[in-house]
Amino acid sequence: MAGPSLKQWIKELGLQQVVDPRIDKPVYRKPFDGRIVLSAELEEQICTSLRGARDRRKLPRSKLAPLLGLSEQVYGRYENKISRLTVCRLIHLCEVLDATPEEIIAPAAPHLWGGTEAKAVLLLASIEKLRTLDEETLRDVFSLLGRIGETCGQNDGQTVGDPECRNGVEIAIGKQIDGSK
Repeated sequence: MAGPSLKQWIKELGLQQVVDPRIDKPVYRKPFDGRIVLSAELEEQICTSLRGARDRRKLPRSKLAPLLGLSEQVYGRYENKISRLTVCRLIHLCEVLDATPEEIIAPAAPHLWGGTEAKAVLLLASIEKLRTLDEETLRDVFSLLGRIGETCGQNDGQTVGDPECRNGVEIAIGKQIDGSK
């Protein structure tokens, strides 16, 4: 399985080579709003998100740490940027804090949710709204999104924002509302 060359992959994803002081070799990262956030800043922002999530729940470290099987001192290393979180630990933290991955990660890496700040904010707000829906309503929304994608010619590069597509979106929304196929 050949796939694209490394140069093609870098170009297609819009990656840029950077020197990150915490990594001993050059790495490739995606810029967001004209800048690339290095690992130290990412870690700082994730630590801040963790502390904020814990504070919003009014849960002191002394009560959170045992839920993770950690001492308060060891947990404090995560919030103070001394220890790096593993993905497994992050998932566990989301479980015990009743936090979403977006709540913890998005402040550090909004570019994972959209190519522009406006799109990232809109997508994150949409995800937050979707989480509040019951299963039946969520199925309806999913069906509507499928119809919008079909109507807008997903395969020809058209997007919902294109003027030619808006009429099709309105038709799809009308069908969803009145129940017609």
